[in-house]
Amino acid sequence: MMYAATKPRVCTQRKQHLRTLMVLASVMLVPALSACSWLKGGESNIEPPAALVDFRASATAKETWSRDIGAGAGKYFLKLQPSVAGTTIYATDSRGRVSALEKETGRVLWEARLKNKISAGVGLGDGVVLVGTAKGELIALAQDSGKRLWTASLSSEILSPPAVDLGTVVAQTVDGKVFALSATDGQFLWRQERSEPALSLRGTSAPLAIGGIVLTGFASGKLAAFQLKDGHVLWEIPVAEQRGRSEIERLVDVDVQPLVVDKLMYAAAYQGKLIAFNLENGRIVWSRDISAYSGMDADTSNIYITDDKGTVLALDIHTGATVWKQEQLHGRALSAPVVTGDYIAVGDFEGYVHWLARADGQFAARYRPARAAVLAKPVADSAQLYVYSQNGTLSALHLVASHK
Repeated sequence: MMYAATKPRVCTQRKQHLRTLMVLASVMLVPALSACSWLKGGESNIEPPAALVDFRASATAKETWSRDIGAGAGKYFLKLQPSVAGTTIYATDSRGRVSALEKETGRVLWEARLKNKISAGVGLGDGVVLVGTAKGELIALAQDSGKRLWTASLSSEILSPPAVDLGTVVAQTVDGKVFALSATDGQFLWRQERSEPALSLRGTSAPLAIGGIVLTGFASGKLAAFQLKDGHVLWEIPVAEQRGRSEIERLVDVDVQPLVVDKLMYAAAYQGKLIAFNLENGRIVWSRDISAYSGMDADTSNIYITDDKGTVLALDIHTGATVWKQEQLHGRALSAPVVTGDYIAVGDFEGYVHWLARADGQFAARYRPARAAVLAKPVADSAQLYVYSQNGTLSALHLVASHK
């Protein structure tokens, strides 16, 4: 059984148009246009993106393999993040090409050609590969063969990877709805809905399903926890509060996927805060005024996050105190950071991948796998870093220590 799409609200088209304009202006077009103005000597009240700095590399980035897996995100602002399971990496492009590749060699194991405009992926778990479409379709493929298993029609566009836990798929749509479906056949299980503001960033929080709980954020600036089995609301907390007089000033959005480390959950919002929340007693342990929309990662000591200005920060995982910050990537529209070995890696709007030393945030290496932006969070697996560029290039990279 499929859950049929409901009739969209009257303001849906206007809202989607505003979302697109807002994000393209603030995330993609502003760095590019301000750079052009700066290079031509024109006047601009927008600070240009930081130029690449010279540094003494402590490691050299090498390309293990690189594959063209399709059209990439095309002209759309999409973060099509790959997923790794076992010996395989799964990726998709915006035109319906879903690929499974051997992660060590890049050899194509299977490829599915869907006649759908893909807007989200890749979700993975319980033997299924999941992608979402611009028309609100949730598509499940067999993980071992790429065979189409089922399709469910949700209420609107899907922009974040679905989550899978305990036989249940959880997907979020841009109109503020969260759906739970059976991973076996796509049968609708439950739905939760939150009201959305007139203006928000183009994107949604990727649901996190863990230990029988679903954690996800909304464009209202709130984070909610639902019971996986029935959708019962466990709690809801604000990560940002609307301030200011204009719609843009009042724009808040929890697009960053929540992160759970031991008993603490971390959540961040655009024009809001980064908070650490104790899942056992519901107490906020610490909070910092940090505006973020791209994502974060963690190790046993620190939380790593890129803010909306392009600063990469390392914060003590227990107190929120600043351990270090790297400000020399200002305005470069950074991806979410990822922990990879002794380094933190981030991509930027010109297609460069930057490795920062995990200990102090200093530049260690830089590599440009393709001349296209890196918006999706890179995927770290063992010594390899998998980077998906917006033109559809999927690259496996590794670092080699430089000789002194």
